Amino acid sequence: MEWFGRQKTGIKLICGFLMVSLFGALIGLQGILKAAQMSDLATTMYRQETVGIRHAAVTQIQFLAATRALRNAMLASSPVEHELAKVDLRERLQLAYAELAEAKKAFVTPQGQLDADEARKALVEYEQVAAEVVRRLETDDPDSKRNAIDYAFSEGRPAVAHADELLGRLIERKMANAARIAKETEEIYASNRLLLVILTILGMLGSILIGVFLTRSLTRQLGGEPSEVAAMATRIAAGDLSVRIDTSKAASGSVVQAMGRMQESLTRVVGAVRASSDSIATGSAQIASGNIDLSSRTEQQAASLEETAASMEELTSTVRQNADNARQASTLACDASSTADLGRAVVLQVVDTMQGINESSQRISSIINVIDSIAFQTNILALNASVEAARAGEQGRGFAVVASEVRSLASRSADAAHEIRGLIGESTRRVEDGALLVERAGKTMADVVAAARRVTDIIDEISAASQEQSDGIAQVNSAVAQMDQVTQQNAALVQEASAASASLAEQAQKLQEAVAVFRLGEAATAFVPFQRAAVVPVANSQFEREKQPAAVGDWEAF
Repeated sequence: MEWFGRQKTGIKLICGFLMVSLFGALIGLQGILKAAQMSDLATTMYRQETVGIRHAAVTQIQFLAATRALRNAMLASSPVEHELAKVDLRERLQLAYAELAEAKKAFVTPQGQLDADEARKALVEYEQVAAEVVRRLETDDPDSKRNAIDYAFSEGRPAVAHADELLGRLIERKMANAARIAKETEEIYASNRLLLVILTILGMLGSILIGVFLTRSLTRQLGGEPSEVAAMATRIAAGDLSVRIDTSKAASGSVVQAMGRMQESLTRVVGAVRASSDSIATGSAQIASGNIDLSSRTEQQAASLEETAASMEELTSTVRQNADNARQASTLACDASSTADLGRAVVLQVVDTMQGINESSQRISSIINVIDSIAFQTNILALNASVEAARAGEQGRGFAVVASEVRSLASRSADAAHEIRGLIGESTRRVEDGALLVERAGKTMADVVAAARRVTDIIDEISAASQEQSDGIAQVNSAVAQMDQVTQQNAALVQEASAASASLAEQAQKLQEAVAVFRLGEAATAFVPFQRAAVVPVANSQFEREKQPAAVGDWEAF
């Protein structure tokens, strides 16, 4: 019992209900077992005794019907009646044999089987006697009927009495067995009734004892009446911590003692929570005020960074434009250098051509000298021919005319050669002058090409420097943009922190109001609700600031 007293309430209740359930289970199990025995006895009575009695009785009835059929055969006044009686006799005996065989199945003891076999032997003996009576009735002897009747009375009556006695013994045996089974059933019922009454009384007494014990145990664990404990718990749940809990009569570890300790702990905790809520409210108000100032300064910084970002974007655009112009100038300088190279190549080709023309002029001059020499020699030959023609007289007149024409042609050729020599000489001088000019032009084109290449190199350097400046300014612009984004995010976080501090102050106020529900008694200090400082919302939460781009003219000098 001491071990049971130390267990939890749930275990005690479970054990109590288990005991009651165990008594109920024992009663039910006993009833089921006895009912099963009675059911087995009833089944045995029906399958063995009742069925055996019925088959034995039917066998006896069929046997008696067979004796009546034999009597009808002996008393028949016509052959037809005799034949019908004989058929009825045979059928009745067959039915008696069949019913006796079924009745034998109901006898399970050796003595019962032996009685059934003796009854069958008696039926066989009667069947033999009946067959002899019928045989004697069917003979042609005039005294056959009397002989048959005498034989039936002398031999048939003992056989009938013996068979009827054995069949009656079978029925009596089954009736005795049925009476025995009925008596056993009545005895089982009486014993089961007595046992169930005893178990029921024991179960009631056990349930009463368990109920009393559980009630005392629960009352001891509660430390008082459940209604009083519930009233104290209700007042504490309503926030009245000033209720007086008498723990002098409560047992150690009872609910009342635990409620007393809980009341003391709650009083201390609520007092500490009140003080902490006041401190939290004051601190949250200060945090909210500081967040407002920080949000304003963060917005100003974000505006400055955004203006700087706009200026850097303009600077980046101007530097990028200068870099594009430098690249275009470099491209044009490269094109000019390429064109100058082509012009120099053309001038060199012209110089080569002029030199070829000069050489051709010199060769033409040599050829003209040859032509002039030929014309002079032709003139001399024509003169000699004229002299010879004059000597010849009339025969040489035609030859003289030819010689005159030849001299005229030679003179004209010499004049033409002199003119051509003069023209070629003048052309040669001009070609030489042109060659000198072309050579000087080639040198000038070479100087132009060199200067164009130097200009191209300088412009490439300017373009590379402009590109580097553009990349650097783009990086600076990206950094400024990131700083502006971070600053705006910081401003948003400051606003969230301000809202959080405002929410914290509001929650502190609600906590103060919630704690104010508890009444701590006379020793508790009066609670003055904390007035939360008003939090001014930060304007322009989306940081919508006008961008002031730098003037384009400020960057033209760059």
